[in-house]
Order: sequence, then structure tokens, then C-alpha cells
Amino acid sequence: MLLFFIFTLAGIISGLYYLFAVKKFQFNWLLLSLWLLAIGIAQLRLSPLEKPWTWQFWLFLSAFWLIFLSAYHLTEKFWSKKITEKTSDINGSGLEIILTILSMLSIAANIYIFLKFQTLPLLSTIPDKMRFIINREVFGPIEYAALLPRIYIPLSFFYLLITKEKIKKWQKYLVSANIFLGLLILIAYASRLTIVIVTLLCYFGYLMMKIKAINIKQTIKATIAAGLIVLVVSTAIPAIRQFITYRDYQYAGQYNPFSYISQISEISLPESLQFLIPLYLVPSFNLQALMRGMEFYGGPHFYGSYTLSVFDSLIKLFHLPLFNAQVDWPGIFLPWWVTATFIFGYFADFGLIGAISAAALWGGLLSLIYVWVNRRPSLLSIMFFAYFSFVSIMTIYTNYFGREELYLDLALFGIILLFLKVRTYSH
Repeated sequence: MLLFFIFTLAGIISGLYYLFAVKKFQFNWLLLSLWLLAIGIAQLRLSPLEKPWTWQFWLFLSAFWLIFLSAYHLTEKFWSKKITEKTSDINGSGLEIILTILSMLSIAANIYIFLKFQTLPLLSTIPDKMRFIINREVFGPIEYAALLPRIYIPLSFFYLLITKEKIKKWQKYLVSANIFLGLLILIAYASRLTIVIVTLLCYFGYLMMKIKAINIKQTIKATIAAGLIVLVVSTAIPAIRQFITYRDYQYAGQYNPFSYISQISEISLPESLQFLIPLYLVPSFNLQALMRGMEFYGGPHFYGSYTLSVFDSLIKLFHLPLFNAQVDWPGIFLPWWVTATFIFGYFADFGLIGAISAAALWGGLLSLIYVWVNRRPSLLSIMFFAYFSFVSIMTIYTNYFGREELYLDLALFGIILLFLKVRTYSH
């Protein structure tokens, strides 16, 4: 319990420094705050399935974050010398065309999916299974297009911030209605991640766009609003999915949507507090899986194939050999908990050398993005800042570089940038 209070307090202090330091919103303080809080929560050990951390695991985590923070500090100085300041070109010219195209693509893709299955996940009796069915049976680009609101909603939000004094009321109402429609589409998929990414992209983009003018009151309001949305979504959506799936097996008036996850995690909490279990599982079980995964493999095992297997679905189209790296999760921890923070993949591929190298690479990459967005603020650099802030938040859950949508999103950002530049030059 003492460690819980120590790490939680240290995480809160780091978070305050992230928000209110002279150099605001730096990635190093964001990650440090998140991981200190996660380590603190994991010390509660509410489930008998968890075992105490080994001293080797403590030593590894300490070394990893020391290298990350050192690399961030050193490379930030380097990038600051290399990247010169440039006049801000944050503007919404041409963005309305992009928003219209993305919206129409999403609507068309969702109409196709609905006609194919006669339902969407939240409208079905098996929302969890329905999501996997769509993922398996719908051509990848179509599924990606269906979930485009997670990208165009933040872009719409930025558009309203940029052009709030330049556009007419009917245009504001039209963009706002499009945001609302996009949220309904995402809710229909009953996925926490899609709504969380929208919330965090809007939050981090807002912070960076207002970095020179934002005051303490505005920062606190935005942080509380984003935090509450993430907390509500993280608990409510699993509860809704469980209710839809199992409501016919419960007596009226006696249904508890968190009883199932309480039973399989073996966490004993009063029924009134069981809604906290999903929030506890993310940091605690992921860190537990990381420790056991490192013990299970002991060193290099996949030699890059685990990380590169993210491209399996792409190379499958060309009938090339797949990387197809299969992790023995049942032998490691729990077959129903298949993530182990962003560190696991680097260790499973290349052992300690891979994990430590990843710490340095992450430090260098994140410091580059931070210096870039501060020296050359633009719609694209702000979107990158917001996106990799979200990716940083996800590090306690999984390595987002192991997800196909990251590369598709980056390609989409590139296309948007190219379109805006061509349109600017043509005028």
C-alpha cells in the first residue's frame, strides 16, 4: 500500500508538471506520469492471479525509463538546433473539402456494412462477436473507411477552432452536426478505443493550438472534461456490451454488468465498486503480463517477426510468406488478456538489447515531434502531436506501432497534407 501512495503521488506531480511547467505538454512528463500511476495501481494486487514483482523486473523498468528520459532530454537539444522556427501556417483553407470527402466515405462504408450484415455491433445481440465478424469478413479498407470519424471528428474540431471567427453560423452548425453523426457511428461499433482516440486527439490538439495563450483555468477544465469522458467510456461501453450479450441470462432487477469480469479476474470488490475493475485491469494486468512474458521468453525469440507481423494482412494480398509470429499467451499469463504494454514486443523480438534500444528510439522520436510542432506549428504538426500523445497514452496498454491503423492513419495524414499544399499553391 505504501508503494501505491508513493508512485501515485509521483505520477500526479509529474502530470502537473506536464500541464503547467514553463515548457508545457512535453511527452517525457506525459509518459512518466502515466507509467508512475500505472505502477502505483499495480501495487494494489487486487487479484490472486497476480504475483509480486521480481527485483529484476523493478531494475528493468528503472533502467528503461532512465534511458528514455535521458534520450529525450539529449535529443531535444539536438533537434532544437536543427529545426529552425517558421511562421505559423495554421489555417483551415481547403479542410472543409477534406472533411466532406471523409464523411461521405464513412457513410458509404457503413451503409455497405449494414446492408451486408443487416446490423451493426451495438444493434446486434452479440456486439463483441459482431465486431470480430465485421473485421474478418469485410475488406480492410472498407472497415477502415467505416471508422473514419475517429479522424475527421478531431479535424472538424480543429477546423472550428481555427475558423471560429471566419465561418458563418450555418457552416458551424453543419460541421457540428457532422461531428454528432460521426460520434453516433463510432458508438454503433461499441468500441472504447475509437471514442477514446477521438477524445484524446481533440484534447491534445486543443492544448497545443492554445499553448501560448492557454491559462491554468482552461487547462484544468479541458483536462477534467477529457479525463471524465475517457473514464466514463472505459467503464460504460464494456458494461453495455455485457448487458446486451447476457441480459437474457439474468433475472430482472439483479443484473450487474461487471459481475462477469469480476469473476474471471477473481477481484473481490463490493458490487457498487465493481465498475472500477476495468480501470484497474489495464495497468495492473498489462504490467503483470509484461513481467511474465519476459520471464517466459528470457531473451530474443522472434527476431523482428513479431513486430513485422503487423504487415501480414498486406503481404497476404501478394501471396508472400507471412511473418505470422504467434505468442503463447496461455502459457505466459491469461489467454483472455493478450497485451503486455508497448515494451513486450521489443523484448520478445530482440531481448534486453531490443527493449533498451526502443527506450532510446522513443525518446528521440517524441522529442523530434515536440520540437517540430513548437518550431513549425501547422495543422499537420498539431495533428501529429495529438496523435502521438494518444500513442503515448496507449503505451501502458499495447504498442500502437503493432496496429495496422497507425500506418493507414499516417498515410491519410500525408494525403491530406499533399492536398492542402497543392490547393495552396494553385491559389
